Amino acid sequence: MNKHELAIREYEKALPLVDYPEEVFANIAFEFENLNDYPNAIKYLRLALELNPDSENLIHEISFFFEITGKEKEGIAFLKDFLDENPYSKVAWFNLGIFYNSMGLYEKAIESYEFTLAIDEGFSAAYFNIANSYAGLELYEKAIQYYKETFRFEEPEAITYFYIGESYESMGKPELALSYFNKALETDEKLAEAWAGKGRVFSRMGNTKTAITHYEQAIRLMPFNDEFKYELAIICLKNGLFEKSGKLFRDIVEHDPQTVEAWINYSVCISYIDGLDKAIDIIEEGLKENKKNASLWYRLAGLLYKSGKVQQAFFYIETALKLNFELHEELTDFLPELNRESRFIELLHFYKQPE
Repeated sequence: MNKHELAIREYEKALPLVDYPEEVFANIAFEFENLNDYPNAIKYLRLALELNPDSENLIHEISFFFEITGKEKEGIAFLKDFLDENPYSKVAWFNLGIFYNSMGLYEKAIESYEFTLAIDEGFSAAYFNIANSYAGLELYEKAIQYYKETFRFEEPEAITYFYIGESYESMGKPELALSYFNKALETDEKLAEAWAGKGRVFSRMGNTKTAITHYEQAIRLMPFNDEFKYELAIICLKNGLFEKSGKLFRDIVEHDPQTVEAWINYSVCISYIDGLDKAIDIIEEGLKENKKNASLWYRLAGLLYKSGKVQQAFFYIETALKLNFELHEELTDFLPELNRESRFIELLHFYKQPE
């Protein structure tokens, strides 16, 4: 009936009357989850786990609650304390590895996953996660070795083939990357990541037309994936397909107005299609959502300068310098001639922070 507070009340009445209170504690935790009250959910899962430390489900659930509340450090502290008392809990070691990996502590993650495998050699997810951690360390050969190790314990999955392909791509081996992206699509033709992966490789090989068709298929499968749209938009922009590129950038900023690079590139497309004044309009629209972003102020200043509105441009150059001095190189990359303008050089000296 979705009356979670009433459910909790009745579960609490049941606690002194049952033989297995850990089950009731777990039920109370899930009611608190339904109320989005994760601190209390964690509290009751802790109580359940104290009574039944062998429950793998409880360890997974409490780890999940720490993760979705962004309390990875608390999750690590909890699992380390738990492992002091229960050192043979493979699921606790596994979840500890997940926390370390999410924080970019890849060596510690690998160590935790290896404890999982020491307890259970057939824990295939640990091999997969070790591979991800090695990829995070840019040790792609080791990553591939561990991705392939999962095939000993379970049927190959499309996502595993994809990650192997991505590792080969990062190693600069496009043919092998394509081979594994194809294996991924043979296993699951709807894996959008593999279509986009092939698109990336074809683009780097100079096969623009084929790259575009593959990205378009990835976007059909995942129409709200801004990363795929951005990568395709950049390819189109570099190849002079300004209408197509502009539409993609427009979709991105409508979905996520904080995507500053998309606003800037969108203005580039519009400058080719409709001229500098329209490009200025785009940057001003982006600034409505990103008033504190120096990159947009620098680009606005650059466009104004190019359109002959020099006084206005220098006003916004100062605005940008006050927000973030270091990013002024974005402006000089866009307008190299400013490096020879005494007024600009004086402003740099004035706003530069003493070392």
